Amino acid sequence: MTTDNLVKIVETRLQETKNLKEKSQDFILKVVHIYTLQLMKQGNIPIAFMEDVIADIEAEVIEIYRKKTYGFMTLEDYRRHKFRQGDEN
Repeated sequence: MTTDNLVKIVETRLQETKNLKEKSQDFILKVVHIYTLQLMKQGNIPIAFMEDVIADIEAEVIEIYRKKTYGFMTLEDYRRHKFRQGDEN
């Protein structure tokens, strides 16, 4: 599993418009959870280092999230703008 997979998860989750009121922190925690489960299924996380790995994944998700949503105050603003832009084209 590479960072590319993590980026794909973030991008996919950003496109979800079911819950426009989702808070950034909830979004980040969901992505961390999804990615951690994928790593665990592959046996890539030693249990003794679980907390450290989760902290590293969360930091990475925050960085990716900030880069993808740069210029928007909230996740809701980002989704509304992207969703509206898709309808206009």
